[in-house]
Amino acid sequence: MAEERIFNIFVYSDGGMADSFGVRHHRFSGSDTEKAAHLLAKVNCDHPIAKRFALPRTFTAEQWRAAQRHGEILGYFEEAFQLYRARAAPIYCLTAIVDGVARVDLTAGAEPFRGDIVSAQPGRSAVPDYLVDYIDGTEFRFTELIRDDYFHAIRTLFNARLYISCSKLLMSCIDTLAFVEFGDARGNFSKWLDAYVDLASHGISSQELWEFRNSVLHMTNVASRKVITGEVSPIIPYAGGPETLPAAVGGAPKPFNLYGLIESIGDGIGQWGESYNQDHDKFLIFIERYDLTISDSRMASFMYLDMTNDA
Repeated sequence: MAEERIFNIFVYSDGGMADSFGVRHHRFSGSDTEKAAHLLAKVNCDHPIAKRFALPRTFTAEQWRAAQRHGEILGYFEEAFQLYRARAAPIYCLTAIVDGVARVDLTAGAEPFRGDIVSAQPGRSAVPDYLVDYIDGTEFRFTELIRDDYFHAIRTLFNARLYISCSKLLMSCIDTLAFVEFGDARGNFSKWLDAYVDLASHGISSQELWEFRNSVLHMTNVASRKVITGEVSPIIPYAGGPETLPAAVGGAPKPFNLYGLIESIGDGIGQWGESYNQDHDKFLIFIERYDLTISDSRMASFMYLDMTNDA
């Protein structure tokens, strides 16, 4: 087999932030498996003497994991590959050096960090990976993912006429979407609604829906603290056609059409998904945060496989 140049690549993380990488190359002949094994054997002696380069941006550990999950990470090392005249798809071993300690993350080809390896535990099954199940080529089926993870249960409750439980789950879903978009930030619930959902057609505001969320999730009523003090008007879900929506009477809570709101939030999710499909860096943030979420579809598969393994 022809000799070729293969690479040990090191991403250096100190104090929780990575801002540089190092490269040490070797000339080696053999199979791809033998080349990967050679690089692994050289990790500890290579990383202290590797040539250092600046990363195009800084990464936290979570951001770097998201980049590996997304794939196409070789672009971050282009400066070194040009310097060493690497072939288009070089054999490499990628190792994180965390506060001076080497941890091997990826070896050989440039396959993304996806599938069972992400969540598999010794003696247990793995949680299905949404980046495997909802990506076809370069297409990420964003709205289908959110539908299966959250909207399936919301619509099931609505169709069963469990309207309050449906409302609770809908509010929790918005919490999740707002976290993925804006992080754990104050006001993210209203901010997400204002950015992507038409609430005006329902005669309610994001602030009113936020207070409804606070009361219905915590106490199963419509009287949050701000509603009690008169700062925000109370609202209540109504199930029926829009033409039969009753008017608010006196100090009674203002009704909103629950089915119509579900549809509007679904439309907003479609717009939200487009913002990720058009922005590479934003999609990395999506991966970083969505990896922290759980859902019935993913956890049910995990539990089912676990029970099968125990049988």
